[in-house]
Order: sequence, then C-alpha cells, then structure tokens
Amino acid sequence: MRAILAIAIFLALVSPHPGFAESPRPRHTTLVIQYSGEVIGGPALPVVITTSQEEGEWYRQQLPELDRFLVHVNVVPQSVLNEITQLPSLKRALENAKSVDNESKTNQNARFTAGAGHDHVQIILDKQPSMKILKGIDRIVARYPSLKSKLQELEYQLH
Repeated sequence: MRAILAIAIFLALVSPHPGFAESPRPRHTTLVIQYSGEVIGGPALPVVITTSQEEGEWYRQQLPELDRFLVHVNVVPQSVLNEITQLPSLKRALENAKSVDNESKTNQNARFTAGAGHDHVQIILDKQPSMKILKGIDRIVARYPSLKSKLQELEYQLH
C-alpha cells in the first residue's frame, strides 16, 4: 500500500499540471508579402500582417527605404495569422524554405517573409503559387477591408 502511495505521489510531482502548462509559442507572428517584378500601373506596396504593432514596425524597417514610409502595419489576432500561415501551399513552402538570393526568379513573383520575433524565413514564389496563396489569404482577411485592398493590389501586379 505504501509503495502504491509513494508511486502516486511521485507521478503527481513529476507530471505537468494542466494549469501550469505553457501554451506553445506561435510559429509565425508576422508575415510580409512583397511583389517583385515589372510594375504595371501604380506601385504594389509590401503588405505587413502581424499580431504585434512593435514587431510589425521592426519588419517594416527592414523594407527598402522607398517602401518603408508608405507601408501600413496590419495588426490581426494570432488566430487569423495562424489561419493564413496554415494555408496548405504557404505552409508547405515555408516548411521547405531555404536561403534565397535577392534576384527575382521570373518577371512576376512574390516574396513571403514569415517570422516570430526577429527570427524569420523568406521564400520567393512564382506567379501561379503566389496567386493561389493570395486568393486564400483574401478569403481569410475578408473582414479587414484595407488589408484586403492591399492584397488585391499585389494580385493585380501578379495577374
């Protein structure tokens, strides 16, 4: 009986209590989308989607100087950003992200930078996969009209 009681106490001490369990850190807290290629009509400014204004400002400061002052930081709940970064084609591309050079691969492509804090990965995707991802993001951010219009500007450039 003492052995069973000792084992029960030991297991209670070493087992994590659900109240003390830390929620997992989100994989991505910021997503920056930039168009690369020949500009048609007006400029296609980068889009910064983040869960934190401060983190979004840091990413905005990493943009080229010309874009930096015109770009708006779009703050959304973590659940919305999770939904965006879990889009199958974007998730797969981010998981397989490798170092990229700064050269455009084609005339029209999009650069996706996803990060948590200052730790980030960057991918460059051609027109077709970029359009598919942007259309998926469009559906998710439908309740954010200004963000939706900025994404549509990028889609227009890719189209």
